Amino acid sequence: MRFLPLFALLVSVSISGNVHAQAGTIPVNIQSTPAGATVFVDSPESASIGTTPISRVRIARGNHTLIFRLENHEEARLAVNIRRWNETFTQELRALGVISVTAGGADATGAEVRIDGVPAGTIPFRKTVEPGRHLIQVGREGFVTFTQWVEMSGGQVLQLPVTLQREAPQTGSLLVASDISGAEVIIDGTSRGTTPTVVDGLPAGAHRVEVRPPASEAGMRPYEETVTIAVGERSVMNATMRPAPPTGGSLRILANAPGAIIRLDGEVLGEAPATAENVTPGDHIIEATAEGFQPLQQPVSVEAGRQRVLALELQGVERAPGRVIVNVDVDGATVTVDNEDRGAPPVIVEGLPAGTHSVIVRAEGRAAFRTTCTTGPGENCTVNANLSAAPVNVRIIANAPNAVFYVDGEEVGPVPFEGPVPAGSHRLEVRADGYQPHVAQVSLQPSDEVRDFDLSLVREGELSPEQSAEEAIAQERRHRQSVARGGATLDDDFAILDFSIGWPYLFEGRLGIGILPWLEAGVGLRTFVRLTEFEARIKAGTRIVPQFSAGVQVRIGGGIGRTRDATNAEIAAAGPGEEAPAHQTNNFFFSLEALATLHFTNAGNFTLWGALDFHSDRWDWQGRNSDCRYASGCDAMNLPTDPAPVALEGRQNLARFRIGGSLEFIVAKNWNIWGAFEGVFGTDRRVLGDIFQAGHPDLEIYPRIGLTYKFDYADRE
Repeated sequence: MRFLPLFALLVSVSISGNVHAQAGTIPVNIQSTPAGATVFVDSPESASIGTTPISRVRIARGNHTLIFRLENHEEARLAVNIRRWNETFTQELRALGVISVTAGGADATGAEVRIDGVPAGTIPFRKTVEPGRHLIQVGREGFVTFTQWVEMSGGQVLQLPVTLQREAPQTGSLLVASDISGAEVIIDGTSRGTTPTVVDGLPAGAHRVEVRPPASEAGMRPYEETVTIAVGERSVMNATMRPAPPTGGSLRILANAPGAIIRLDGEVLGEAPATAENVTPGDHIIEATAEGFQPLQQPVSVEAGRQRVLALELQGVERAPGRVIVNVDVDGATVTVDNEDRGAPPVIVEGLPAGTHSVIVRAEGRAAFRTTCTTGPGENCTVNANLSAAPVNVRIIANAPNAVFYVDGEEVGPVPFEGPVPAGSHRLEVRADGYQPHVAQVSLQPSDEVRDFDLSLVREGELSPEQSAEEAIAQERRHRQSVARGGATLDDDFAILDFSIGWPYLFEGRLGIGILPWLEAGVGLRTFVRLTEFEARIKAGTRIVPQFSAGVQVRIGGGIGRTRDATNAEIAAAGPGEEAPAHQTNNFFFSLEALATLHFTNAGNFTLWGALDFHSDRWDWQGRNSDCRYASGCDAMNLPTDPAPVALEGRQNLARFRIGGSLEFIVAKNWNIWGAFEGVFGTDRRVLGDIFQAGHPDLEIYPRIGLTYKFDYADRE
């Protein structure tokens, strides 16, 4: 009874260990296509669990989201249910395009970059984008915005050097006239001549203009006005410093250019010939403009009451022949203008006669671009060619009814499908209700032949042939690496039969089976003739890393042996009519073990263990006379050296500490061999003494060698 508290403590520790194991984590394998992705669990803000491929990483049981991140690829999320040991989860990552914008000149460094109209950064600039067509714009204040459309495919890296051109000055001009000639014109505090005058190169915006009368016109007041200058335009200001005379003169303006527009002091009079009546006497400016002629300015003096006729001679403008300018959105293109090869873009063709010209742009893997443009004197024609990928005819057949075909995530049509798909790298996908989507990343090259895809979709919940093959390989690997003695448990569809010989138990046989990914159970039988023991055991364990495992094992059982006769002394001591009691042989035991194992992949393992054992043995004999079979024999053993009656000990209860180790070798898929050695610290067990009249008590040193057979006992789901 004094061992019952110890036994209760051992049972509680075992139950606590099992509960803790149930709440533990499970090792799984994580892969990606392509490899090298950083993996996070449930949140990208958490610490990563490694870079694919990842083997036997431990994750808490239950539902989780695996987050994959890989440079130049779209972030992917995979919902998983962690419930099976060594299960493999695979995610295919979608390749993105990369746009790299660099400065072609010092002016472009630090310029702002926009992608599809959204600010994205400054030069130098690098960004991943979705495959497809994108608008790139680069600009900065004082420079013309650079604009270019690009067509990006998955995995493509576009290098784009950019040169910026300065904008033309943002200025305008001002014509200042007044009713007194020779008045000083002051703009923003700076003298700019006398009226009438034209002031060029004024920055756009508001300016304060003051007109001061000459000294000869004493008593006249200065005239002030705020004038707004527009870019590329001429503003007009008429300053009045004295009352208008009662009568004025008139002007008649003629011009040699048909349709010439005549202006008087900035005010339009109309097409030449033009007439102006009641013109204020004094000096004025006449302007004439006509298409194809240079503008003309000429001062004129008007006298009161008289008409002045002015004939203007405009000079024609010599205009250079127009040019054909061709830009293309892809590299490696060639340009043909009027059936003449002009080389790689950008192309500028000069000296062409005025008229319409044909332009053809070709590039490998792209549909030809054809257009026409018209040039004339001073009139250029600019062609921006956007070459689309050349189509490839594909035929899609699938085994699933009502399937739908998608290209790069966009629905194309029902399956079976036959039609064009742009050349290049694409993500082809076929979806159907009740089936797993079939996804393939393909590169379509331009060809006159039809590209066939005969697809076999796998029903939901089933494994594809590739997945089945991978699972079979993984199962084969686990099967081969399974061992009888170790901290890790057997896989949940494996079993072992273990046979060994040694001391003191001459023969031992054990059966072990995997119950759960972390739980193993088994039974055993061992004997050394005097005592035959039966045991039941349960082990909880896990592989912390592929090369190391740890576990806890509980063993419980008992044994029986041959009943021995009473000695002559016991028979003589019995009263008349009484029968001397026979001596039974039996035992009960309980053991709690902790195991740690170092695994050598496919070679084997080395295991160390420590155990606390409790034994209750019914064995009434001392070790020195333990081999007597009958009463006469026992009495004879005690004579003449020991004339005293044989001393009987009765049931022996004891607890002992045991340590040991084993070395196990994998010799074939289904066979292992091993050797073990144990030592015991504590009281000798009498039942293990003087076996086969060896004359020794319990040696407390137990060697064994054995053979293990491994096999499947159930089909995997």
